[in-house]
Amino acid sequence: MSADVGAGVRDWGVGDAVWGLMPHLTFGAIADRVAVPEQRLARAPENLGPVEAAALPVVGTTAMTALIDKARLQSGERLLVRGATGGVGSIAVQLGKALGAHVTALAGARNLDWITRLGADEAVDYRTTRPEDLDRFDVIVDVVGTDLGAYQARLARGGRLVALAFDADRVVSSMLGIVLRAAVAPRRVKMFSNNPSADRIADLTRAVEAGTIRPVIDTVFPVHDIAAVHRRLESGGVRGKYVIDMRLA
Repeated sequence: MSADVGAGVRDWGVGDAVWGLMPHLTFGAIADRVAVPEQRLARAPENLGPVEAAALPVVGTTAMTALIDKARLQSGERLLVRGATGGVGSIAVQLGKALGAHVTALAGARNLDWITRLGADEAVDYRTTRPEDLDRFDVIVDVVGTDLGAYQARLARGGRLVALAFDADRVVSSMLGIVLRAAVAPRRVKMFSNNPSADRIADLTRAVEAGTIRPVIDTVFPVHDIAAVHRRLESGGVRGKYVIDMRLA
C-alpha cells in the first residue's frame, strides 16, 4: 500500500455516494445534516452500506496516518497495538498485518480470540502482562495514554512510538508529557492530531474496496439512546465503534 495517492481523488459528482469527516478542530453534536468541505470528502467505498461507512473515516485515516506517515511501518517489522480492540486499534491491527508487520495486540482477556481473528499474530492480556514482560518492537501504536515511558522502553533500536491518546485521569500532565517526549526524541516518539486530506480519505476508500480494511462495529444505536452510548463508552470494553443511525426511531 502506498502513501502516495494522486489522480482520481475527486472522481465523483452530484448524486454520488461520498464519505469523509469534518475539518480539524471542528466541534459539534449529532445532527441530521452537516456541511463538509470538498477537501474532506472522497468517493465512498462501493462495498459498504451507510452504517458501515460511518464507522471508518475518522479511525481509518488516523490508523493510516499513524502507521504509514508517522511510523513508516515496514514489512517484517514488529508492531505492538496497545488498546487494540477500540476504534483506532482494531483498524491498526488490520492495517499493520496488511503492511506485512508481525502484529501483537494488547487487549482484555475476553477479546484475545476476537482480535486474533481480526488479524493479530499474537494477543496478550493487558491486565496480566507488564510492559517489561513484553518483547521489543519496531513500532508501538498507543491508544491508551498511560505509562508511556514504560512502553517507550520496549522500543527496539530505531523503534518508533506513535502516541494517540492521553491519560484521562491526568489530562494536562499527560499531554505535556507526550509533547515533551516528542520534542526530546522526535525520531522515537510521534504524535499528531488527525486532519486528513482528500487524498488520504480516497486511500482509505481503495483499502476498503480491496479488502485490506473492514469496519468493526460493536453496536448500532438509535439517536434517542445517545445517553446510553456515552455511558457505555465511559465504562469501556467496546469492540470497534458504536454507530448512531439517525434513521432508527
